[in-house]
Amino acid sequence: MTNDTIHVHLKVGVPSANVERFTALMDELVERSLAEPGTLLYEWYQAADGTWHILERYADAEQGDAHVKGFAENYAGRFFELAESCEATVSNNATAYIQGVLEGLAPTYITQKGGFHRF
Repeated sequence: MTNDTIHVHLKVGVPSANVERFTALMDELVERSLAEPGTLLYEWYQAADGTWHILERYADAEQGDAHVKGFAENYAGRFFELAESCEATVSNNATAYIQGVLEGLAPTYITQKGGFHRF
C-alpha cells in the first residue's frame, strides 16, 4: 500500500473568551488554504465540549511543507496565543520540516494499516 498523502489532526482547546478571534483566524486560514491545490482536505470542527478539531490532508510532502511553512511564518503566533492546548496526530510520513514545526506539541505519529480513500 502506497500513500503519499500527509495527514494532520489537531485537537485544540480554545477558551470561550477567545472563540470569536479564533473563528476569525479560522476564516483567514481557510481562505488562504483554498488557494493551495495540494491541500486536499482542510476542515475545522467544534465539538460539544468546546474543543476544536482541525483535519488536514496534503497531496504529498512538498504540498504539506508549503502549507505548514505558510502557517508557521504567518499564523502560528496568533493561533497559539488564542489556544490553551493543542494535541496533534500526524501520519508517520510527515516530513522532517513538519515534524520540526510540530515538535513542541509532542505529536502522536500513526501508520496507516488499511482502508482506502477515493481522491
